[in-house]
Formats: sequence, C-alpha cells, structure tokens
Amino acid sequence: MSRSGGLRGYGLGLIALAVALSTTGYFWAGQILNRPPQRTPPVPNAVVSISSPKGTVELPVYRLSNPRVLDLFTRKAHQGLLYSFLEPRDQAWTGMGLEKPVSVAFLDSRGTILAILDIEPCPAPPQGKGCRSYVPGVVYRQVLEVGQGWFARYQIKPGAAVRVRPLEAAPNTQ
Repeated sequence: MSRSGGLRGYGLGLIALAVALSTTGYFWAGQILNRPPQRTPPVPNAVVSISSPKGTVELPVYRLSNPRVLDLFTRKAHQGLLYSFLEPRDQAWTGMGLEKPVSVAFLDSRGTILAILDIEPCPAPPQGKGCRSYVPGVVYRQVLEVGQGWFARYQIKPGAAVRVRPLEAAPNTQ
C-alpha cells in the first residue's frame, strides 16, 4: 500500500470519528433539552404558631399570598400550606391534586380557626366527574392545610389562634 493510501485511510477514519462524536453529541443534547425540568419542592417561608392544650405548636409552612399561583406540584410536596385571600370567601374546598388526605383549618382575618375539615385526596377527577367539594360553612380569609390528623394530634379545635411569622424570624424548628 502506498503512503498516500495510508494517509487517506487515516483521514477517513478521523472524519468517521468526528461524525460519530458529533452525532452522539447531538443525541445527548436532544435528550437533555427534551427531558422534563427537575422541580424541587418549595421551601417553607413562614412558621405558624398555635396554642393548644399540649402547649404552643409550631409548623413550617409555605405561605401563598396569591393562591392562584399554586400548581399541583406544590400541593403534593408541602409540609403545610397557608393560603391568604384578599377578600372574605365561603367557597368549598377540594382535594384536587392531592395524593394524601389533609386536614384544613379555615381562619378569619385575625387568624382565629373557624372550622376544621378532613379532606380526601383527588389526584385526578374520575372520568366525567369532578372532585368532591367540602363546604366549611363559614366565611374565611385564610386556609391552613396540613396532613390529615395533625390538628387532632395536637388537640387544636375551632377558636384557637394561629400566629404567622416569616421563617427568618423563627427559632430553629428542626
């Protein structure tokens, strides 16, 4: 074989290697760009304190000043959610998007618990139906949503006062 034939084969091999590497690069770039975004659970940004027969109970919560921005991911990953509404409301509550049952306290504008309901999860509405609605029977301004049984465990009942403070101002609650 002549010297130019060897160089030619070497050159073709380099071209083939370059094509293989670039094709692999395009493949992996497509995989990375097309995968769903990695979402991290929200970090609690407030602490609620509630006086109970068992003493003062504190719970880190994710506080939402505009509940419409809540997506289902946030609702699935929470420790506790505190919804605040600009206007008084009396609408029913639902377990839409929940994977686990929750207990929900309906509060007035001062933070007094008016009613507590246990809500069953409804990850996806059944075909042709909606999720069950739970009517609190009170006019409320805030809603505190926690794992089911949390209020009962600490013997918290309607009439208890809920105080909220930013997480930065809270002592270590770990």
